[in-house]
Amino acid sequence: MDDVKIYRDIQKALEKSENILIITHKKPDGDALGSSCGFHHALRLIGKKNTMACIDTAPEYLKFLPGIDELQNDFNLEEYDVVVTLDCGAFYMSKFHEKHENLFSHEKRTVINIDHHPSNDFFGNINLVDTHAASTSIIIYKLLQFFQIPLNRDIASCLLTGIYTDTGSFMHSNTTSEVYKIAADLIKHGGKFRQIAKNCFCTTPITTMKLWGKILNNIKINEDGIIMSVATQEDMKETHATQEDISGVIDLLNSISDAKMSVLLAEDDHGNVKGSFRTQKEDVDLSKIAGVFGGGGHKKAAGFMIPGRLEKEVRWKIVSQENKEKNFM
Repeated sequence: MDDVKIYRDIQKALEKSENILIITHKKPDGDALGSSCGFHHALRLIGKKNTMACIDTAPEYLKFLPGIDELQNDFNLEEYDVVVTLDCGAFYMSKFHEKHENLFSHEKRTVINIDHHPSNDFFGNINLVDTHAASTSIIIYKLLQFFQIPLNRDIASCLLTGIYTDTGSFMHSNTTSEVYKIAADLIKHGGKFRQIAKNCFCTTPITTMKLWGKILNNIKINEDGIIMSVATQEDMKETHATQEDISGVIDLLNSISDAKMSVLLAEDDHGNVKGSFRTQKEDVDLSKIAGVFGGGGHKKAAGFMIPGRLEKEVRWKIVSQENKEKNFM
């Protein structure tokens, strides 16, 4: 479907709305909260009442975002006639559907789904899903340009944060000339690039470094060039780390030269194992691999979460001179 038509459909829905709910995915990252805060400020600028919500609190490194203190972890659904989901690759990613059964009821309210993940299942009345966009924040930028909503310092800083984090500080392969052009325009309109860089990549707590040390010490590489490591609850307790401290280490694993792909398995506080995948190879589609485990994401960055725990298994093998292998438990 033509993007311009979708833009117009979104514009009409927002113009008719009286109260808008903006929600994003659980365990939010820079793009989730950057796009949410940026859109929140833009709607307020044109006089539209709106509320931002996320089931989890903002991580410490993103608490500099303008307006982040207005983020709520619940809401009264009946107060809203439009729900806008940002950066949610599937309807269940917000987890709010578990609390509010009618959250995505198309009969009761308009659901606008804005995202850039290939795994998106088009759960909205209106679906603006651009899988070629480097981040959801870029999609919001283009939407605001179409609406002719002027950029201010707060909007620019929020959207720039989403772009900066989802491109790995402009180092990932999704960093195109368009990304640089949009980032430059956001900086021109007051986006605080230095503050964003400092908070997102230059404020590493000692607990993070200690946990990363454990993860790096656990690295294994198999014959297929797959890098793998784990983070257990025991590792978390020993280093006094939290789930936030795990963020970013998968990209460090992915920097190992000649690796086909990198895998990190991490236990959370609720009896789940989260898997994170990264690759630098063009012939690997991680979204398909993550999909086998009920997850999703992008071709070069994907993940999943399943109930369970990690259990170490040691195997030994004897290789004869004729290269015949015998495995022993």
